[in-house]
This record gives sequence, structure tokens and C-alpha cells, in this order.
Amino acid sequence: MRLLSYKITHDSGFAPNPFWGVLTLATCKPGIRRKGQPGDWIAGFTSRGLCRDPVGKERLLFLMKVEEKILYEQYFYDERFQCKIPDVSSSKGIVRCGDNIYQPLECNSIGQPEFRQLSNLNHDDNEKMRDISGRNALISSEFVYFGRNPMSIPQYVRPNVPSMQSPYGVETSDMGRAREFMQFVMDRATMGRVQAPPHNKWPDSDESWKESP
Repeated sequence: MRLLSYKITHDSGFAPNPFWGVLTLATCKPGIRRKGQPGDWIAGFTSRGLCRDPVGKERLLFLMKVEEKILYEQYFYDERFQCKIPDVSSSKGIVRCGDNIYQPLECNSIGQPEFRQLSNLNHDDNEKMRDISGRNALISSEFVYFGRNPMSIPQYVRPNVPSMQSPYGVETSDMGRAREFMQFVMDRATMGRVQAPPHNKWPDSDESWKESP
């Protein structure tokens, strides 16, 4: 088991996507998606860019246990994740912000998989190569997502959090501290729940986030 932490600059319900009872990390942070393995825990913290939290005072936005790591080719066609294919015309944010946006195509002349990016409200072709370089989606039903109501973590259980953006996240090598942090969170939040809507691109009037378990 490892605990990896990173900082989030955009929180729109897209990366991570915590809806439909499963939190998925399928876009952004390709290094973490390549590095993460089943059994690992990943903690996403706020940042100055997201909500003006200064270095050392970042709050917890989500915590997930990686239960599955699957290739994009599997993720796109898996029946469990068809609900995460976005429909940008929907009136519901949980439908608009789906992260299952890369449709597999035939391999190119040297055998590398190709993908078509579906219409979505978060990433365009400028992000495509970075996204698909991660190749995997990380899947979790054991998670908590705090959204725009992030959890403050006291110093005595605070894990290692990078001072700036980190492509692979940082590991908390002190496993005692890592377990104390996770227990602190689980004692105060119901796992498998979305606690609040995302920070960005989410109107206050849109309560579709409450439809998730």
C-alpha cells in the first residue's frame, strides 16, 4: 500500500469524476495514472490556484483507494462506465462532466492505439496527448469527495503534500502517518459519498450532484 498526494488546480467534477457511485481518475495527471496500482490510496488537495489555500494549508478535496486500473480501451466500452460518457447538451452537471471521453480507434502503422476525443466541456485537443499518455483509468468505490467543502487536515495527521504541482504526486513514506491520516478522514466522512458540488463550472442551482450515492 502507498499513499500518493497531489494538488488540484481545477475541480469541475471531471478529474476526478466522483459521480454514479464510483470515483474515476481517467484524465489529467498521467504520471499518477501510470504509477498508481490497486491497493494504493490517492489524496487530492486544494491549491492556491483553486481556492487560494496557501502552501502548507491545503485542504483535502478527495481520497480514493485504487481498486482497479484499466486501459482506456477497456474503460470506454465497460458497461459500468457508459454513464461517464459526457452529454454536453444535458441540463445535469453529472452528465455533462463525464470523463469517459476517449473512444478507441484502430492502431496506427506501428501498432500504437489511437483515440478519438469526444465532445466535452473540459479538455480539447491541446490536452489529448497528455491525457492518453497516462493510458489508464483508476477506479474506486471506496472514496470520499468533498468538492467545494474540502476538509481541513490537522498537522499531526497531515501526509506529505507537494508544495507545487507534481506530475507523479508525492508519497508519504511514513506508513504510520499515512494510516493515521486515512483513519482521521474515514472517522469523519462517509466513504462512497459526494459531500458537496465541485468548485468550477458548476452553477449553485445544479443539484444533480446529490443524485450520486
